[in-house]
Amino acid sequence: MSAPVAPLPPRLSPTPREATSLQVRLVFGAEADADLFVSDPDLETVYFGNNPSLGGGVLSEDIRCNAPPPRVEVVTFRNARPGRYRIGVEHARRCTRSRLPVPYRIEVVADESNWSVTGEIAPGAFDNRALEFDLHGSVARPAESKR
Repeated sequence: MSAPVAPLPPRLSPTPREATSLQVRLVFGAEADADLFVSDPDLETVYFGNNPSLGGGVLSEDIRCNAPPPRVEVVTFRNARPGRYRIGVEHARRCTRSRLPVPYRIEVVADESNWSVTGEIAPGAFDNRALEFDLHGSVARPAESKR
């Protein structure tokens, strides 16, 4: 008869954190076809070419020149993980003859926290760090600005 086998120790795992809903909106006018890019803590980016992401981010719709203003692109994470999120904005193409930079607003809603930042982007430009913030449980705080 063989000796009884001791049970395996429980697996060590990080302490689970509360799931947090996160929504990022890019609001812009009729002058441009702008695109929203949201990178999660694993550096996977949700955008028109990677939707939905493995991390659970979903872009609601890729808004183009034929959409009425104000134009809004939205990325939602129903169970956003804690960590750093990076928001990018691209001025993919002009919808009018204007060659001026296009104003935009990024709105972030994470549970009870929300804020917005404004900026502008030149035709053909891509700002991969229009906004960065850290999500800790149910609290989101903007990271130090690069500007």
